[in-house]
Formats: sequence, C-alpha cells, structure tokens
Amino acid sequence: MSETPGTGTNPVVRFLSRMTVKNWIAIVGAVAVLVFILQNRQRVRIELLFLDLNAPLWISLGAVLLIGWIIGRFSFRKR
Repeated sequence: MSETPGTGTNPVVRFLSRMTVKNWIAIVGAVAVLVFILQNRQRVRIELLFLDLNAPLWISLGAVLLIGWIIGRFSFRKR
C-alpha cells in the first residue's frame, strides 16, 4: 500500500507537504529581505531641504520604497 503525501508520521514531511507555492514565495521573500537588511546596516547621511538626518541605509531605502508605493497607489485613477 502506498502512502499519500502528508500522511507520514514524520511531522517535518507533513509540514512541507502542506506548503503551497505562495508559502514558498513568502519564505524566499522574507529571506531576501533579511539578507538585504544585514548587508545594508551602515549609516548614511540624508539631506532634504533643511533636514539633516543619519539613519541606516536599509531604513532609508525602505522609507523611499513606501513613499513611492503610496504615491503610485493614489496617483492612478480607478477604472
């Protein structure tokens, strides 16, 4: 009698057999974000008009990404 995937007694095998493509993409994305943060921990100086800030590079880039996403989200008309 052959066993169907996910019915074995090993909990790791059962867990991995329930993983979907979306789960794997989320895990790969989370690992990529973690590597990005660890590689960009140096502090950078940011000047904007009269503001002068020092912040880690990953926070600066994340803030720019968030601001760009917000601008893109609200700048297009809904169909």
